[in-house]
Amino acid sequence: MRASALYPPPVRDRWGVEIDDAVAGSGVHAWADTVAGAVSLWLHPADWPEIHAGQTRRTVAVALFAILALSALPLRAVEPSSTLTADTGHPATSLWLAPILLGAVLAAPLPSLRRDALRHLAVQSVRTLTAPGLALLALLLAARTGAPSHPPALLAAALLVYYWAALAFTAHRLCTLVARASRTATLPSTGRLVTALTLVGAGLGAAATQSALAQTAAAVPVALALAVLAGAALTAARDLA
Repeated sequence: MRASALYPPPVRDRWGVEIDDAVAGSGVHAWADTVAGAVSLWLHPADWPEIHAGQTRRTVAVALFAILALSALPLRAVEPSSTLTADTGHPATSLWLAPILLGAVLAAPLPSLRRDALRHLAVQSVRTLTAPGLALLALLLAARTGAPSHPPALLAAALLVYYWAALAFTAHRLCTLVARASRTATLPSTGRLVTALTLVGAGLGAAATQSALAQTAAAVPVALALAVLAGAALTAARDLA
């Protein structure tokens, strides 16, 4: 893997060759600084070069949906949870979801309403989501029909790995769809992105706090993961403002 692949696309487009050459010339010990530098730049979008109009906003919008996709995995790990239940029957434990959903709406690129643009988006959606859809369908069929209630240890481990791999793959492809759709869609303004990042960060922070209150083995690592994602969103929002 090239070292420049760790960096935001605007940075990679401007200085990717220089980054790869520098890391290749410095050897393995340069990777720690490279990773730290990449993380720092992801958290500071105001420092990115703007090679193409709207490139920073497009990258931030996709990154926000990547944060949402990543947060869904630890949240799923603690379901069902008495402290994070998100449904109309438990409004007190569902409040954290409201700012996250609002942030997602604000950050979503708006597709053109032209017929050819909508047709192109539909084709892209089918191409991008067919594979994860089939993976989830296979998972559902295995759960409903094929999987024994008490499978052998090896089969249980394989099913568990497949379950989480299917969820991660679906999250990745959803982010890919957002990235592809954003090329022709109307991008959110910088102000909307700042608000969206702040709302998502606040919602994830509330979810992290509520998760920490759960008396389960997974509560602490899930709370830490959500807190890290919340901190990333809030840091990027502050830098972009």
